[in-house]
Amino acid sequence: MKLAKKNVLITGASSGLGRALAMEAAAAGHKLVLVARSLDKLQQLAAELAERFNTDVSVYRADLNASAEWRAVLEEMLQQEQRIDVLINNAGVGYFRYFTETEPGQLDTTMRVNALAGMEAAAAVLPSMLKQQSGHIMMIGSMAGKVATPKAAVYAASKHAVIGFSNGLRQELKPYGICVTTVNLGPMDTNFFDTADPSGRYREASSRYMLAPEQVARKVVASIGKPKREINLPAWMGSGSKLFQLLPGFMEKLLGSQLSKK
Repeated sequence: MKLAKKNVLITGASSGLGRALAMEAAAAGHKLVLVARSLDKLQQLAAELAERFNTDVSVYRADLNASAEWRAVLEEMLQQEQRIDVLINNAGVGYFRYFTETEPGQLDTTMRVNALAGMEAAAAVLPSMLKQQSGHIMMIGSMAGKVATPKAAVYAASKHAVIGFSNGLRQELKPYGICVTTVNLGPMDTNFFDTADPSGRYREASSRYMLAPEQVARKVVASIGKPKREINLPAWMGSGSKLFQLLPGFMEKLLGSQLSKK
């Protein structure tokens, strides 16, 4: 895949990592299709991107927590845009609570936004990718999908689903020239924590190794069109997750206090 002038769909694009991804993709010359709940923020971002990078930007308002609405928007989007070359499933939500304190609505929202909505987006864009025998699906996962921690059982489950889905889909699509990449991230300095951790304790405890959205966006956009299985950031967390999978009991004992910072 050539990098220029690909139709790139980014969900959760109005702020945080989604906004940084839009900036980086526009700078690389791609045409953008941006989705978020806030139409005002999307329109402001589109105007900024058009002015700075002279790029085409389409915006669509959608609540990914509402399946029927999201599927209708996807159908409308594909009619308007004709095809999507790159899908970056970035939208996500989390609530750092013990499972016994998690409300049913929070459970449903976490699994729906983080996992199911991304699968629905992939199902929508794949027919055109299969027809053109090329494309790239990039799923924003999390280190939590590899190493679950207290007060994040539901969030970890949703991201584990993202990783599992991506691993299976990658094998299915390899014969058709379509790449599937998971982007597994540690703590990142975005407004995600406004909902996940209103107390601010976890953000403060993780401040030393917080990722910058711009840093992640550069890595992700630079990987478009490349058959990368995973992008793991920070790298030392990616290495640690491999050790954790080999020796889970030992690592839980060794890192007990570190895993309980939420």
